[in-house]
Amino acid sequence: MKINGVNLPKSSFLSVEKDLEIIVKHLCKNERLKRLLYYTTKDAIDKPDLNDEQMIQLFNKNIKLIPKLYVDGSVLNYLIINFDNFTQSGNPEFRDNIVEFDIICHFDQWHLKDYQLRPYRIAAEIDSMIDKTHLTGIGKLEFLGANQIILTDEYAGLCLMYQAVHGEEDKKSMPNPNDEERFIEDFKKRTEE
Repeated sequence: MKINGVNLPKSSFLSVEKDLEIIVKHLCKNERLKRLLYYTTKDAIDKPDLNDEQMIQLFNKNIKLIPKLYVDGSVLNYLIINFDNFTQSGNPEFRDNIVEFDIICHFDQWHLKDYQLRPYRIAAEIDSMIDKTHLTGIGKLEFLGANQIILTDEYAGLCLMYQAVHGEEDKKSMPNPNDEERFIEDFKKRTEE
């Protein structure tokens, strides 16, 4: 949206909410991933798909958009989605950042069937959905690597990292048009002062 006499701010941070929405939609479509996160048994992949109530529980307990892990009496498998390392790229019009997926599992739940390990199986599901996916940036997510995470003597997992590049498209078309109108109004007031 063009406003006469006002240049909208360029900020790759505006893309985070849109990117999260795209990522969550991908996660919701993958029944194997949801079963691996929700069920704590070795046969999690063979369990039935989650119903609506279980899906709500999954996003309230297992899948985290805020990087805070609450470990309660139940032993859960966790997926934390982070946006980190925002930097300017070689072109001043674009900014890079890293999208991280922290997969955290209790050691008692690592083993599935045969030689399958839950964190790596979860990583495979996420990687197959996310790698080369287009978010709000100018390119596709590029796999950067994965590192093992050891949190405590009970919890460990993997951190998957993907490179994202953002330009001006990250501030266009906010998901809610009312939010966009309010953002523009607030920005006009700030620039008039």
